[in-house]
Amino acid sequence: MVETIEPCVIEEDLIRSCVQISGPIEAKEDKTKQIALREVDTLICSFRNILKIDNLMGLENLVKLQLDNNVISKIQNLEHLTNLQWLDLSFNNISKIEGLDTLHKLKDLSLFNNNIETIENLGSLSQLSILSLGNNNISKIENVLYLRRFRHLRLINLAGNPICNDTEYRPYVISHVKNLKYLDYRMVSEQAVNAAKEHYQDELLEIEENETKAEMEERDALTRAEKAALMSRANLEGVTTLFDDMLKEDPEYNTLKKVPDLLAPLADFHTKWQSATDEFVQQVLDQHEKKVRERAEWDAVVKEYTGEKDEQARQLILEFKRIKKRTFRELRDDPSNAETKTAPLRQSNLELKDKLMDLELDIVEALEQLYKDFDNNYIALVEQNKINYNTYFTQLRDLENAWFEAVTGQAMQHLEQYQAGELEDLESDTRTLLQDKEMLLNSIQSSHDAHTSKIDSLEDKLVTNEVKNSQDMMMKIEEWIRQQNRERINEISNLCERQKTEVEEAIAIDDSLL
Repeated sequence: MVETIEPCVIEEDLIRSCVQISGPIEAKEDKTKQIALREVDTLICSFRNILKIDNLMGLENLVKLQLDNNVISKIQNLEHLTNLQWLDLSFNNISKIEGLDTLHKLKDLSLFNNNIETIENLGSLSQLSILSLGNNNISKIENVLYLRRFRHLRLINLAGNPICNDTEYRPYVISHVKNLKYLDYRMVSEQAVNAAKEHYQDELLEIEENETKAEMEERDALTRAEKAALMSRANLEGVTTLFDDMLKEDPEYNTLKKVPDLLAPLADFHTKWQSATDEFVQQVLDQHEKKVRERAEWDAVVKEYTGEKDEQARQLILEFKRIKKRTFRELRDDPSNAETKTAPLRQSNLELKDKLMDLELDIVEALEQLYKDFDNNYIALVEQNKINYNTYFTQLRDLENAWFEAVTGQAMQHLEQYQAGELEDLESDTRTLLQDKEMLLNSIQSSHDAHTSKIDSLEDKLVTNEVKNSQDMMMKIEEWIRQQNRERINEISNLCERQKTEVEEAIAIDDSLL
């Protein structure tokens, strides 16, 4: 470790002195003083007595960073260096691996000669291919299993850790870490790997089975997340879970289901509900696809049209620049009569502004018409969806009413059976319920009201969202059209004003030469 008297703080002068630029020393010194930090891709801050990683803002395009042989005790303040591929923190005082979560592009990481006890917190480094953890305090050989997840890992250095004293160290590592080419500076042979895998065959089999299971669970979770995201985009949130949510929030459900066979119609109710839901979901997803295509087509048409107009504008500007170049060349050859010679150029500048403004007017008018057509087409899809919502939720209410009538009929039969002494072995609260006809029917009514309220609430929410999402999108498009128009008018005005100023300055210069 480096002996330090006065720890050093990272600041701009230090950073610039550590910037790596190729070329002669003299030229390098000038470049390091002038280069923008965002252009720096390599920074070597070795042997600088740095105590803390800090003040690296502006270096977002850094690819290689060396902070080795310092007195750093914590990995921190690297979150913004998302382009980093090579990081050297060897020969420091680091005791924990942390602070690397956002460095997804990192391929080479050296933490050699620190105080690390556990291999951890590297999960986001999916591109990692070289890892040096030698001369640390890693003592549990099982910790090496953490490295199995890295598919691109080819070189590991763990030499100098307590785990290396284990006689099974090398065969354990090369059998448990996949696709290794080098371990502790020595090449890993295929023969050695096969022998080690055979030795740990039973253990590896269990590990692989668990990994396969975990991968399947991860894929299932990803599938569910993607489906949930699609349902949200299509404005179907809460639809597929509505039946279960309805029963879960039913204040009487747990009480009523204790009455034997009272809720027997539930299975048929659920089957019909699910059938209606499947059909409805597919209808709305189809509408969602149409809306996505409609928006994509609009974007494509707008891009093509504005691109054509932009090209026309570029040609007009290029033509003006050719005239300007020819005029300025004539002035350099003969500065006399500058006012007269530049008169056509000034007139061309005014005409250029008029032509560019006319093009912009064409764009605005075309965009407004395209917007109206898009709005009409999109609203038609929204209106169809509103019809789909109404039809579906009407079906659900009809099913709920049929369910309510069926359960009420069941309840009347149960009341008769109970009074006839045909129902036995009932819980006390169930007996209480069957002893009071009004209480039982009120409980069923309360359940029905809760179901209806849940159905109505979701319908209101989805219809409101459908309209609001459409309105929000149209408002954003309208604002985009206005913003584009403002910006382009400013660009045209500024361009022509600059051209005018250049001509005036050219006239003034030429007058001074006479």
